[in-house]
Amino acid sequence: MGIFGIGRMTAVLCLLALGGQATAQTLEERFAGKQIKILIGSSAGGGYDLFARTIAPHWSRHMPGHPTFVPQNMPGPMSLSVANNIFTLAPKDGSVIGAVNPQIASEAILNPERARFDARKFVWIGSALRETQVMVARADAPVTSFEQGFEKEMILGGSGGATDTFPKLVNAILGTKFKIVMGYPGTREVNIAMERGEVQGIGGITWASIRGTMAQQLRDKSVVLVGQYGREKNPELPNVPHVPSFAKTPEQQAALRLLFATQEFGRPFIAAPGTPADIAEALQSSFMKTMQDPAFLAEAKKRGLDIDPLSGPDIQALIEQIYQTAPDTVERVRAVFK
Repeated sequence: MGIFGIGRMTAVLCLLALGGQATAQTLEERFAGKQIKILIGSSAGGGYDLFARTIAPHWSRHMPGHPTFVPQNMPGPMSLSVANNIFTLAPKDGSVIGAVNPQIASEAILNPERARFDARKFVWIGSALRETQVMVARADAPVTSFEQGFEKEMILGGSGGATDTFPKLVNAILGTKFKIVMGYPGTREVNIAMERGEVQGIGGITWASIRGTMAQQLRDKSVVLVGQYGREKNPELPNVPHVPSFAKTPEQQAALRLLFATQEFGRPFIAAPGTPADIAEALQSSFMKTMQDPAFLAEAKKRGLDIDPLSGPDIQALIEQIYQTAPDTVERVRAVFK
């Protein structure tokens, strides 16, 4: 190659480098001095709220332009109000994102008339935790181990998501006798109702939330762990009954899996469909950097929050798998909730 050819190649490489810098600078300019609103699909004081508010100030340090992340509660069953808002109303510029219940994915398949979105089309930013949902009861409740739920009734408070759907599904598929009183705004209100004796337990709440919001009750043994729903037993809960192991047929296993699979991305964040690729990538990469930030991890530990992140692309792959659930299994589970 002649000297002029080398010169031209050098010029092209310089232009490409400058172009990359310009893109990065554009993101810096786009978000500098701005706010990113986090719509939290639960009431204040619950597990989703605690995670989002702990993450928000640290996330700012890793996002181009260092915008301020502003949490705002938008409670509602299963975070559907937030998911519907993000899908249809939120600007497609990364300025509004959602912290949602992972069950929005299965709900979109089972109840499209109220989950008015295709979960595959969201920008899945990332999740702070692979979680284990747990059934919790007062120590004086009639059911203190899952096996007893086949013989005795227990009144559970429901606030949407796993608090309602997990015990309702195991009633229908496995034959347990849990009674669910629905309509509480969030898990915080169910906790209070349980302390007051209005209900006897919670049908599904994450182990991370229990550790973060019910630590004192665990220490004084006023609550007990009835059962766990994870794909496999949580090593921290070796003596808590594993609910999926009670399934006796492949059909029962498939029906439970449709809902229980969402535990793999237990604290997800989403952005609107159509968000530009560079903004989506910035949100995803900055989120994962936050999950590795020593200052954030120290604060999470102080608040009793477990961190076991999953990237946005990995969540997207799981969402695609959930959407491949056999139609007859979908119809069986849909019939349960009708």
